Amino acid sequence: MTRRVLVGRPAADGVAGEYDAVVVGSGAGGLTTAVCLARQGRRVAVFEQHYTAGGYTHAYRRRGWEWDVGIHYVGQVGRREPVRVLSDYLTGGALRWAPVGEVSDEYRLAGEVHRAPVGFAAHRAELIARFPAERVGIEKLFDLVGRCRAVLPALASGRLSGPVARQLARLLRAAAVPDVAMRPARQVVEELVRDERLRQALLTRSALLLADSTARLPFFLLAVMFEHFRTGAWYPVGGSAAIARAMLDPIRTSGGEVFVRAPVARIELDGARATGVTLADGTRVRAPVVVSAAGAQHTWRTLLADPAAAGADRLDGMRRGFPFVVLFLGLDGDPEELGLPRHNLMVTDGDCDAFFDGTGGRTSGCFLSFSSVKDPTWRARYPGRSTGEILAYVRPELFEPFRGSRWRHREPGYLALKDELTAQLLDLLYRQLPSTRGRVAYHELGTPLTAEHFAGWPGGSLYGLAKDVAAFGDGRSPGLADWLRPRTGIDGLYLSGQDCLAGGFLGAVTGGLLAAHEALDRAGRARLWAGLLRAGVRPPARW
Repeated sequence: MTRRVLVGRPAADGVAGEYDAVVVGSGAGGLTTAVCLARQGRRVAVFEQHYTAGGYTHAYRRRGWEWDVGIHYVGQVGRREPVRVLSDYLTGGALRWAPVGEVSDEYRLAGEVHRAPVGFAAHRAELIARFPAERVGIEKLFDLVGRCRAVLPALASGRLSGPVARQLARLLRAAAVPDVAMRPARQVVEELVRDERLRQALLTRSALLLADSTARLPFFLLAVMFEHFRTGAWYPVGGSAAIARAMLDPIRTSGGEVFVRAPVARIELDGARATGVTLADGTRVRAPVVVSAAGAQHTWRTLLADPAAAGADRLDGMRRGFPFVVLFLGLDGDPEELGLPRHNLMVTDGDCDAFFDGTGGRTSGCFLSFSSVKDPTWRARYPGRSTGEILAYVRPELFEPFRGSRWRHREPGYLALKDELTAQLLDLLYRQLPSTRGRVAYHELGTPLTAEHFAGWPGGSLYGLAKDVAAFGDGRSPGLADWLRPRTGIDGLYLSGQDCLAGGFLGAVTGGLLAAHEALDRAGRARLWAGLLRAGVRPPARW
């Protein structure tokens, strides 16, 4: 069985001079916007600088192995759950998902092992069984998590324009955003439980999945993590490249295309209105709707011909998210033979925040994932082989001395640093999974400079701008990111993806949906939401 991992068509195949809309960047957010517009009859061109579409959802092959680069699992994909409804709407049910299992995460915290079972009741019972003296605090925590379930939708509605949306946002915020939601997660957890081991079991997933200290992350994001994986976790059948591949047909059906190897040099403005884009090769493409899914920093600092437009100086006071390294592993042997876990492993020295707070080493705790176990098509596609990834966050300054060097032409100091970090991560792998010793036949380390080269995120961040308490606000005063809305201050220019609201796959597709809503007229919006409703009411038969 052979499945393509390269998605999109080279721009050399022919770019038209005009479209109904252009989208800069083909990550999950950009593709979501493009498909939503295409399903309302818009002819959309998506421009991607990389050689394949998908952003952090793309996959690549090397020497007979295949890796995903950012999708390790996704929650809320059960029947009629939000991500499943949007997935079915975007792909017509063509994108299938395989459940990870009864446990999606295992935490190894200074040698102590915790598992997060599916379901609030099971998770709460497991924690109470291990920490009976903390029963009251655990029950209060889950009660608070339940109270914060609707915070993300309330905040999302607040990013939309128009009097109806603003009034709805005010009502939702008053009803669904308790004060505790906007307080630092660690502060809230420390008030509820005294046992530091339990605190770490509750906080580690948020720190490692959201790439920040839980002393800065708002509590509602911890609640979002609990809710997102409450009914389990899923992985795309056929690998993460299946996500972008399944979105191609709707775009092409409306006369559009996803162009790769097509970097955008700038967004063109006519006064205070966006009128199209100019590609790096000089090709000019006109469109009344321009959507940037390339991140706020890249959009305002690089793509806009007038970088001072629409209050871009506000970016100066905003933190970037932490950059990362990821070690891609190619192993000889089937996943079952090697005993690779289907669930993800999160490994720390017992303090998930130390690195992010500046008191730990030069790398954070690690996230280990083996997509070859999760994908039911893997064994047919790659018999006798396995792959995995180890991700760790690093300090922004670690790779700063090598900024400006070119991919595949880096200096010796850069290569030496990569070797050091590779040895560190391999040692962790062998200690955590001894069965892999002697079976790693190939490995390569991606760095923040690699991510910046391929994905275009300044500094190589995984999630763009930091999603912290300062960005969201304390519930009484506006946050630093409140101005970053899908409808920008420039007519015809819209922002899509993670910087619209939140990080990760859920945040990206939510940002993509919000951008499409804003870019459509009233009739188009009505059709968009009616289509999503139909996808929820009548989902495709279970796979």
